[in-house]
Amino acid sequence: MVANIDFKVGLSRDLSDGNGGFSWGEIEIENLAPLTWDFLPPLNSQFTPESVAGFHAVAFAGPAVTSSSLPEAKNSPLVLSRFGVGYDNIDLDACTAAGTALTITPDGSQKPVATAALMLTLSTMHRLVAKDSLARANRWDRRLDGLGQGLNGKTVATIGLGNIATEFFRLISPFDIRKIAYDPFKSPEDAAAHGVELLNLNETMAQADVVVVLALLTPESHHLIGQEQLALMKSNAVLINISRGPIVDEAALISALTNRSIFGAGLDVFETEPPSKENPLLSMDNVIVTPHNIAWTDELARGMGRSAFKAIKDISKGNVPDFVVNKEVLTTSAFKEKLSQWQK
Repeated sequence: MVANIDFKVGLSRDLSDGNGGFSWGEIEIENLAPLTWDFLPPLNSQFTPESVAGFHAVAFAGPAVTSSSLPEAKNSPLVLSRFGVGYDNIDLDACTAAGTALTITPDGSQKPVATAALMLTLSTMHRLVAKDSLARANRWDRRLDGLGQGLNGKTVATIGLGNIATEFFRLISPFDIRKIAYDPFKSPEDAAAHGVELLNLNETMAQADVVVVLALLTPESHHLIGQEQLALMKSNAVLINISRGPIVDEAALISALTNRSIFGAGLDVFETEPPSKENPLLSMDNVIVTPHNIAWTDELARGMGRSAFKAIKDISKGNVPDFVVNKEVLTTSAFKEKLSQWQK
């Protein structure tokens, strides 16, 4: 079955490098052929009805979807295909009301993000940035200061046990570690299949030497890790967050790090992004920070592009794509009517 070439695809401007290429590098745009595509008009921080009207599908990374972002259903895209797995800035009810499916790219993100989580874990434990600074300052006389920690023999925990967390545990398996996790949506049998012990949140925080946040930001997970949970952590423990900043109470984390009640933190995300220049986390020697880009590699760009464009190609042939977040949209008359136009 050949896709209809009249199916029009839009790409958000944050995927453009401004010179006809892509800001993310190689995103395997050729996988859209023979569909035609164009960049959307410039946006501020969210889609507008005018920006997406006339497009049957939109691939995007950063723009938000609010209750006023989409036009009436007949003019709204069939699918918004997001580069990434988080959707905390997407109004799912607005998408469903417009007959628009939201898809994400967990298959393209899984390995690169899990690899980044492992890299940030090891870098934080080994105090890589502090040691790099000593070398650059030619302070070899201080090279035995703050030796860092090894991973073998430690208890490693994830907050969340989705596909990225299970891949993280697979990557870390060669180390001699104990694996534990907190995820209220998983069963002990789910965890055991990956060699992981499922515990409640407080048990997880108290027993872990390493806590890696790999959960979605939802109203329930906002400040899931706060002062109480941080106080349970061991003094030699590290906290890694490459998920979403607001899952951790940042003020409580700053206090724990300032008081040295935990060993350190590796943070790719913050409660407010970008953080204030005065944010204490940016100047602490027991913290490694990156600007919400720790997993951005050529591997991630290719994987997410491949996944996002597959969703668009599938729907252009009248097929329901994988990884639809707002599954209730699939039963709405608005979505089914628009999809039927492309079914052969």
